[in-house]
Amino acid sequence: MRVESKLKSEISLLAIGAAFALSATPALAQESADDEAVEDANTIVVTGRLRGDESVQDIPLAVTVISTEQLGAQGALNIEDIETLAPNVVIDPVGAGPGGGAISIRGVSFQDIEKSFEPTVGVVIDGVFIGTNTGQLTNAFDFEQVEVLRGPQGTLFGRNTIGGVINIRRSRPTKEVGLKAEATLGNYGRQEFNAVLNIGDGDVFGLKVWGYDRSFDGYYDNVTLGVDAGANSNTNLGATLLLEPSPELEVLLTFEHTKLGGDPPVSSVSDGTDLICILLGAVIPEQCNRNLGDDLYTVFGNFLGDIDYSEEAYSAQINYDIGDLTLTSISALRDSDERQTQDFDGTSIPFFQTDRTQFYRQLSQELRLAGDFTDSLSGVVGLYYFENEYQLDSTTVLPSGASSSNGTDHETKSYAIFADFDLSLTEQLRLSVGGRYSKDEKAYRRFVLGGIDLSNEDDWSQFTPRVSLDYAVNDDLLVYASYAGGYRSGGFNGRGITSTSVQTSFEPETVDSFEAGAKVTFLGGDGIFNVAAFYSKYNDKQEEVVQATPPGSPNPQETVTRNAASATIKGLEADLRMQLLDGFTITSSIGLLDASYDDFFIDLNLDGAQDPGEDASSRELRRTPDVTFSVAADYRVPIGNSSELALNTRFSTTSSYQTTIVPAPGQFGVNDPRGIHPSLADLSAAATFKFDMSDTSSAYVRVFGRNLLDERGVGGTLPVAGLFTFSSGVPPRQYGVTLGVEF
Repeated sequence: MRVESKLKSEISLLAIGAAFALSATPALAQESADDEAVEDANTIVVTGRLRGDESVQDIPLAVTVISTEQLGAQGALNIEDIETLAPNVVIDPVGAGPGGGAISIRGVSFQDIEKSFEPTVGVVIDGVFIGTNTGQLTNAFDFEQVEVLRGPQGTLFGRNTIGGVINIRRSRPTKEVGLKAEATLGNYGRQEFNAVLNIGDGDVFGLKVWGYDRSFDGYYDNVTLGVDAGANSNTNLGATLLLEPSPELEVLLTFEHTKLGGDPPVSSVSDGTDLICILLGAVIPEQCNRNLGDDLYTVFGNFLGDIDYSEEAYSAQINYDIGDLTLTSISALRDSDERQTQDFDGTSIPFFQTDRTQFYRQLSQELRLAGDFTDSLSGVVGLYYFENEYQLDSTTVLPSGASSSNGTDHETKSYAIFADFDLSLTEQLRLSVGGRYSKDEKAYRRFVLGGIDLSNEDDWSQFTPRVSLDYAVNDDLLVYASYAGGYRSGGFNGRGITSTSVQTSFEPETVDSFEAGAKVTFLGGDGIFNVAAFYSKYNDKQEEVVQATPPGSPNPQETVTRNAASATIKGLEADLRMQLLDGFTITSSIGLLDASYDDFFIDLNLDGAQDPGEDASSRELRRTPDVTFSVAADYRVPIGNSSELALNTRFSTTSSYQTTIVPAPGQFGVNDPRGIHPSLADLSAAATFKFDMSDTSSAYVRVFGRNLLDERGVGGTLPVAGLFTFSSGVPPRQYGVTLGVEF
């Protein structure tokens, strides 16, 4: 099953700019250069239901739209920065994988970077689904719009979207000569340079070329080596060719290259319950029993570690209009190589160090027909194919100095057919129904201690339905109720070290979600208020559990994935936007969440029965804060005839939540308290002065600050099998200045 890394430029066809629906929160209407004009300048236009342009106020879905201005105003680095702009969304970085993210929407989350496991929230970039957590936290440069679709999206987006979808739409070629360029300097050595160049004939041909380069020294202080730690770099280069040879046909061809680098630090939070402190606490007393605040930013690793990630991506998109219908095809190939070395124990002594080399390749193809089938029936039908393969070679250096190596070889093939329709029952009442049938096939080999070669293969199929009923009470009020199902594929234990765990598959997990909501427009279109309540049943939930190994195994225990739990998650979300005066807009969102396990059985002794001490249902689900809240104000005032001053401020807070599922020492039913992400207040602000240099060109300068209160605490924690525990810290205060020009 091992294959050579290869890139093929044989991606023909395909197409689309199909994002998805969204709901109020920030963002005034954004249009790409060739979008049709929107009659009401306050209308937020979305395309996420794949039926063409729709107003977010006219669709029965809970969605948040985030514009490029909002991200730029807070000096955004990557999609992690959208979490404070959408309700019930949590995004934490995962330092164990380049660009890895732990994304939670409505309490459904996942954080592992092993590519044999799959995400619960889909990240889609220009219509292409990213099949692994690694590389999900892409930079925010050249975004046109980000759409956060909340709740299961199994009908239109398929497997591994049971929490929701984050759809990123980048700018399209304008077919005219133009340039936008920016330079940003900030604290912690931040240097960022980017540019987008457009050329074209104004009619048939357009070419967009872009480049992005960022470096950052990091905000950790490694006192063992006497250097800053946590550095990262990101280089992204690419081009998109747009061809429109006729009014009916559109072709988009894109190539991009991404390179990530830096060092991945961890902060030691081991204490007297961890083996490293029990055995070696007298040698490293200052590195044990530390606080979970300012101490996190002083680290002790005996080597920095290194990130070396390179990816090349190709996509071809084709849209062809056939009367009131559009035939769309999207083909994409993504190919990445990565190597990451890391000192996981976070101390100044060699205790647990890893060297992981991986190759990953995914190929996807989507074909769909969408539009108005009759005067009263509209919708979309389609076919989807996805495959990926990856190889992992991992070496771990143990406390004794000995090393152990293992490897993984994994392949996935997935097929789907889907349909989603709207039927107008009356002028005000609409019924929407949809469904998707998916089949996944996986094959797996695992090379473990002693050169043992183990393998497994399995397949699963699932039908995910959706139905909703909405009623337009009048032009300013839409009410709806819906049901949606979603699932996350089954798979294999990517860390298995015994034949039992490797040859035992885990089954898909599913979510059944019920939602009711209302969308209100007021102040003559200058205000919107959207609210949604939801109730979700989480079944056969996949959880990582530590259990005993069979007699004769090289280790007494191992971490495996099991369908060990079920849960109930319910909540309420509200979005508000008001344009109170010309140029003055207030936006706000709040999310309330109530999540708990119904059952969570960990078979510690592998006897197949739930014995005393094996009930973990009293633990907290990860990344399920009770409250997420944000409020932002944007004020734009003209200065003379050729200048504008924009002032933006945002306050957000999230109640405390757990980042680890591992139990507290000696308390099986309680999460380790070192995993609590505290409730922090986040105040950010920016001021942008923009002035015209001519009728067709302008320049701007922006001063920005993030986390101005310099709140600090745990970003994420992982206790490792009683050996040691490490954490990361939330980003401290950051500030900088951006200079930009465009014409």
